[in-house]
Amino acid sequence: MNVPTWVKPGVYGAILGGAIVAIVGFSWGGWVAGGSAAASAEEAAQQGRTDLAAAICVQNFIADEGARDSLAEMKALTSSFRQRDYVEEGGWALMPNTDEAARATMTLCARMIAELEPEELPVVANGEVIEPGEVIEEDVPVVAEPDSTAGSAPAADAPVSTDGESEPVEELSAPVDEEVEPSVDSDGTVVQD
Repeated sequence: MNVPTWVKPGVYGAILGGAIVAIVGFSWGGWVAGGSAAASAEEAAQQGRTDLAAAICVQNFIADEGARDSLAEMKALTSSFRQRDYVEEGGWALMPNTDEAARATMTLCARMIAELEPEELPVVANGEVIEPGEVIEEDVPVVAEPDSTAGSAPAADAPVSTDGESEPVEELSAPVDEEVEPSVDSDGTVVQD
């Protein structure tokens, strides 16, 4: 069999090109093997279960009578390990139909509880809320909404407030509830005003 001379470099090029594509794809392209994808999915599912169980744990803690006192006792503990043990002793992380709480759940729950302030917790007696907790809002930076006129200066006659933001102009070219008929050109195309 007579093989053309261009076949040998073509085969070598295809093999080398395939190897380079595979190396780049798995290294930088984000490709993963089936086993890695399954492991990542299982890890994400486990983290989701832990997050949910920790949120339930925090709610159990808040609903408990004497939560403010328990919070003060827990914050007095200096070690995160002792705080986790405190959560375990309190039974707040124990889920229904289980004998013991997951360590990751207790750790996350203890961290979330430690971030609470006593004023945020309601006062509960005999299973009823006597005094609701206070919502404490932290200073969160306000993110400006994207604007189609971003980068353009306000009109010269537009009123500007002291904080530099343009105030809405009260006059409109047409009332909102009034329909505006579009202009139609002589050949039947709609003209934008």
